[in-house]
Amino acid sequence: MNRVNSKGVRDALVFHAAFFAVAIPVALNTTGNTLGVALLVFAVAYNIALPLTGVLRGHGEWVRLWKFLLPLSIALPCADWMLVERMGTLTFPDHGIVRLGGAVPVYFMGLWIMLLWQVCWLALATSKPYPVVAALSLGGFLIWEWAARPMNLWHAQEVLQVQGFALYPLIPEMLLAMGALWLWNILGNKSTFQQITGALALAVFYAGALSLSLLWIG
Repeated sequence: MNRVNSKGVRDALVFHAAFFAVAIPVALNTTGNTLGVALLVFAVAYNIALPLTGVLRGHGEWVRLWKFLLPLSIALPCADWMLVERMGTLTFPDHGIVRLGGAVPVYFMGLWIMLLWQVCWLALATSKPYPVVAALSLGGFLIWEWAARPMNLWHAQEVLQVQGFALYPLIPEMLLAMGALWLWNILGNKSTFQQITGALALAVFYAGALSLSLLWIG
């Protein structure tokens, strides 16, 4: 298992603090189609700036982890597509952006990685990465689920909710992050084909976990 040094942690924290210091105020203070454009720009900008900063700061593993997680991030909106079209438990406000299957705005392909990369990278800096990634992802996704409604990113419907956010995705999202870290440790040094295959398999696992959690928690 590859470890992350203190410089790698510090640079990651600084990068994300700077990025979200710009992105969050903009997202909170824009609406409608302008918000859609802003989210699309931020999704693209993050996935350019993160590996570029990694290269400039000499973090080869930083870039490799991004490359590994990007196919997973691109595939995960298919699970949201299922929730919108088949389960009817999720809806995305119309911000004028092209949608996957007419259901999920395409910028979500670049948003999933924003949290997955952070929790995996920080967990790798610890002696017990799996408990750490579980705790970080559960806390991180809890914040995102809570913030999604006031930020008008997505809305849960017809399911058990607390303070406006659904409970059923939290455990599957935690398992997703743990699975991503586990696959990174197995496939991080393998071929691009093997990594993409693993990412697609994990996306399918996540969709199944969502379905079971919806059945059991509702």
